[in-house]
Amino acid sequence: MNSLNINDTYAKLSSEVRDKLSIIASNILNKEGSKLSSVNLKIVTNKEIAELNKIFRGKDSPTNVLSFTNDDISKNVTNSLGDIAISYEFVEVEAVKQGKNISDHLMHMLAHGLYHILGYNHENEAEASIMEEKEILILDEQKIKNPYL
Repeated sequence: MNSLNINDTYAKLSSEVRDKLSIIASNILNKEGSKLSSVNLKIVTNKEIAELNKIFRGKDSPTNVLSFTNDDISKNVTNSLGDIAISYEFVEVEAVKQGKNISDHLMHMLAHGLYHILGYNHENEAEASIMEEKEILILDEQKIKNPYL
């Protein structure tokens, strides 16, 4: 069984939101053929994600989501695919600016981050199109509107 380990001490997400995040993660992992896998999700502040962004991407600013693929040799034993950090502050402001439901935008950021861990990216138009289509379909299963419209 696939699992999403959520650390949300900062945001204190409702059980409904936590359940929906877990469902989306499980659905993605199942569809992508990752059986018995786990992913860690930490909801962080803008300050925390800015530090991570600076260390790992050389960008001195906050962002919405960062993904870290587990390339450790323990992966075969732990089945941990990686870690995702989402800045709740950033997502909240971004959702309001874009006229989106905050919870829906959070779900999108999880899906986006998880697809990165699974090897998808948006470095060119063709790759972006594939990744976006997967995100749109998985979110639609949870009655979440296309985030790219």
